[in-house]
Amino acid sequence: MLAFKHFWIAFILVTFANGAAMWRQSKPYREVDPSLSEGYRSLVRGFVVWGNIPWLIMGAGILFGGVPSIFHFFNPRSPNPFVTAWFGSIIVLWIACSHWLFLRGGAEQLARHPGFTRPPITNPSTIKLLWLVCMGGGILGFVAMYLAEFTPPEF
Repeated sequence: MLAFKHFWIAFILVTFANGAAMWRQSKPYREVDPSLSEGYRSLVRGFVVWGNIPWLIMGAGILFGGVPSIFHFFNPRSPNPFVTAWFGSIIVLWIACSHWLFLRGGAEQLARHPGFTRPPITNPSTIKLLWLVCMGGGILGFVAMYLAEFTPPEF
């Protein structure tokens, strides 16, 4: 089915829409303190650029790499290099985000820009804890996909 072959485009559009929503959510904070504008701009730009990397890899795999549909990306044991690159990109993004949050002041930057998240979180320790919980869920999801014998549907 054509929709499942090109659904990665929807993921890209949703990432841009989320970036736009984050920018709109930050408006009241930017109006109160215009000096925060560049920080919000940087956060939104980073979210959109880095957040689209897996979807661009997925699209390249479907368009050029012989991956029939998005469902094939649910199988981390696939021998397709684009599927491997997709999983690898997510792992690299998790590592990069963790490094930024814990070692480069990212949690503090997010705390100084409360309109970036809903609900607004202004405690860096809470941001770090939530990140660890979310990463734990993501890792469990990867393990479950790896252990499952998933056969993608044929269209």
